[in-house]
Amino acid sequence: MDQLIGTTVNGYQFIKQLGTGSMADIYLVQDKTSQVKYVAKVYTCFNSDIRCHNEAIILEKLSHPNIITIKRNQQLKLQGEQGEKNCLILEYLEKGDLFEFIAKSGHFGESLCRYYVRQLVQVVDFVHGNGFVHRNLKLESLLLDRKFNLKLCNFSCAQHQNKYKDGKLKTKVGTENYQAPEVLHGAVYNGVKADVFSLGVILFIMYKGQPPFLKANQQDALFNLIIQENYKQFWEIHSQKKIEFHFDFKELFLRMVNPNPDTRFSMEEVKNSKWFEGVSMNIQDVYEEMGKREKFLLNV
Repeated sequence: MDQLIGTTVNGYQFIKQLGTGSMADIYLVQDKTSQVKYVAKVYTCFNSDIRCHNEAIILEKLSHPNIITIKRNQQLKLQGEQGEKNCLILEYLEKGDLFEFIAKSGHFGESLCRYYVRQLVQVVDFVHGNGFVHRNLKLESLLLDRKFNLKLCNFSCAQHQNKYKDGKLKTKVGTENYQAPEVLHGAVYNGVKADVFSLGVILFIMYKGQPPFLKANQQDALFNLIIQENYKQFWEIHSQKKIEFHFDFKELFLRMVNPNPDTRFSMEEVKNSKWFEGVSMNIQDVYEEMGKREKFLLNV
């Protein structure tokens, strides 16, 4: 059993572990005084103190209805067998993440997909507008509140756009399946354009329920078709499961995952695309549809 479960640290009782990742373990905790439940993000990665401090600073600067909130001044130190660990106390979002919803209940219809892509693009655009890039956009970084509104989390890889004078970033971070080719190859890169690439991968998975490719390099047969501009074969392979890809969707996706960051869509171009401006579900319909999916998940 995890050593933290059942213990109380700085007034927070650790109830259970919710998940684990390459950088941190996630726990459900309860404030012993208010009885309010929160999430404790306990860092386990190299330079965990830097990652934790970085995420705390960024979250305190970014106040937005679609960004997870941090409990102010709740950056804790935990003592364990392997030494001191850094921890953040964050908002608890009991509906889970979009990865679980799609993995267990299937791909989204076009109008539901567009609803969430709009929320995501708007909040990422807000992050960029405040001078930061996320650098770890993926379905697991997209949580849902009680009304099934999207909440962006996982800012441990986020960085200021102008960290270096040339505006380029150098650290290879993020999740391989979502990484832009320039990041995957270890080259210097534009953080905004790298985020756009990751958004394109998320868009595709929401729409089809499966990733467009596994890695953005020549060794990946599907991504190599994009590099070679053999789009016909790429779409033929992905259309085998009777999912129809409309022209506007194809155009947007391919421009977002363009191997060349210089000609890849900007955030403004994504927002101005025909597919993005199409018909979307309304809030009530989204609530009903996601409620049905949640019931299915609970019965699996």
